[in-house]
Amino acid sequence: MHAIVKAIGLGLGLTTSLAAPALADEATAAIYGERQLALAVDARCSLFTSGQRNALDAARLQARGLLLREGIALHALDDYARELENQAAGIACTDPAVGDLQTRVVDAYAGWVRIPAMDFPGAEFTWTASRNAMPDLPVWSIVQDQGDLKIGVSTRDGRRQLSVVLPGNESATSAILILRDMERQPTLYDATMGGTYNGPTDAPWARWTPPRFAQSRIWASGRDAGPVAATLAGTERATLFDFPMSAADALAARDPRETARIELMDRHGRVVASHYIEIGDFAAALAFLRGGDRVAMRS
Repeated sequence: MHAIVKAIGLGLGLTTSLAAPALADEATAAIYGERQLALAVDARCSLFTSGQRNALDAARLQARGLLLREGIALHALDDYARELENQAAGIACTDPAVGDLQTRVVDAYAGWVRIPAMDFPGAEFTWTASRNAMPDLPVWSIVQDQGDLKIGVSTRDGRRQLSVVLPGNESATSAILILRDMERQPTLYDATMGGTYNGPTDAPWARWTPPRFAQSRIWASGRDAGPVAATLAGTERATLFDFPMSAADALAARDPRETARIELMDRHGRVVASHYIEIGDFAAALAFLRGGDRVAMRS
């Protein structure tokens, strides 16, 4: 059974008879298809600024994540995206519907870019993205709060980094972000064998984890246990580990259903703690954040 998306391009008059993947909430499939087609037309016709593309991509990625979590197969979404790209290839850039598409997206972006913050819920945790920045105060631009750990994109001194903060004086002297190596393991790795086994002891909700035989490891680039760490943790004492923004991009490139892992190590190189991170719609949160950047605006 399939749902038919009848209004592609944010309801902009472009229509399609393509069969979208079926799901309980057909509106999510429509959002995904609309944004996917709009971006495909833009790739040919250069309609939007980078900020406007980020706005479209944020909605596309959030809808994609929801579809995947509802059980739509990844290959079904990929096939659907290719069909939409083929449709876009047959639309002339001078078509009045394309001009209408551009006008409506530009108008919608003018309101979207003023949204100060947005939540991106996952299966277990939520990424909260905020465009507010304080000149002299470290802030979370994106954060997932697990109680005993916060991870996300922090902004301070006009610079962003992927950060992990833990309350208290941690004995750990370094941290590693562990992701699935997508070249060695192209598909999700189900450590629970479809629920036959439990998830990790400290994260029973984590089904798809980085396999031992295919891991990509990114080392923290800095450690802090002073006021910056305490401010980001919201406690009197905390320990902070920073990673480059390339680590945030790597996190965003993974499947929204899987997890990453943070390993904390002592000065002897021993792992003293592990924390699992739900990737969820981090990519959508990152697109939302970047979509509000003034440098993303067309000059």
